[in-house]
Amino acid sequence: MTNKVKPQWAELLKDSPFDQPHFSETIKSKIRQKTKIKNKGKLRIAIILLAAAALSSIFLYLFIVDNEKMTEPIDERNAYYDRGELLLQVFPEPDLQAGSPTGYVFNFSEPFTIYQGKELFIRAIHINTGQQVVAVPTVKITEPSSGYKSLERFTANFALPLGGLWRFEVELDGHYYGDVILSVKDPLWELSSEFKSASYMLRGKDQNVGFIDPGFIAGKINKYMWHLWDNNRDLNGEFTVKAVKKGDDHMIEVFSGSNLGGSLNDADRSIPSSMSLPIAGVWRLLPMVGGRLVDSIVIEVNE
Repeated sequence: MTNKVKPQWAELLKDSPFDQPHFSETIKSKIRQKTKIKNKGKLRIAIILLAAAALSSIFLYLFIVDNEKMTEPIDERNAYYDRGELLLQVFPEPDLQAGSPTGYVFNFSEPFTIYQGKELFIRAIHINTGQQVVAVPTVKITEPSSGYKSLERFTANFALPLGGLWRFEVELDGHYYGDVILSVKDPLWELSSEFKSASYMLRGKDQNVGFIDPGFIAGKINKYMWHLWDNNRDLNGEFTVKAVKKGDDHMIEVFSGSNLGGSLNDADRSIPSSMSLPIAGVWRLLPMVGGRLVDSIVIEVNE
């Protein structure tokens, strides 16, 4: 068997078609640089994605923990301890109920020197809605409770607008001191009666608070003259009226005025107002002075 002689063009194909090597060192260097850039870009994207995933996991964890804290049950407690030491106890009247003034005894356990000369303030916060009222307006402590060495029997009388759990926060000179949580029964929803003062009929609570009542029609503004009796309490401060509808726990503001005026119709203080309620039904009016609820008045709003 003889070897075939390859044609001349086959021999020519052995040679490179380029005058110089196609992959010169310059070209190879550029290719390496582009490859490194692409790899760095991919690495950067991977790092960003991993960081985003980590942050998402952290936020998800915090959200779950926060939700768990928010859903933790809040229990009633009438005492406050700091580092195992009892600082405060609160004793309300039996059958504590919203809607009317109730008596409370605040028992402070520390020596009187802790409280002497300081300003005491107590606010009440409705746990379910976060709505607040002033329980005890700012008072300067100058002497111990009568018959005691300290503030073992600091008494207060105030009303709460809603039933449910309430947190009572105590401040001394504007700083948090302690708190307790009390359960308050829902208020009664019987319509408030009228009583006579001088020659006028007022709806409300005799010798406490009332207004001349021309009636209420849903969505219609009308004028109402308020009358209040001081009963040895401070009636200085802005007068406001809030309202809550039966079956709801959201308070709305229906009137905000200035300070109360002088005596009228045998009442110690008075103020005119314009009020309107948006929906027909049974409502509770909540007259307040300086953020402190005076009492409550149940009325019916007609269509």
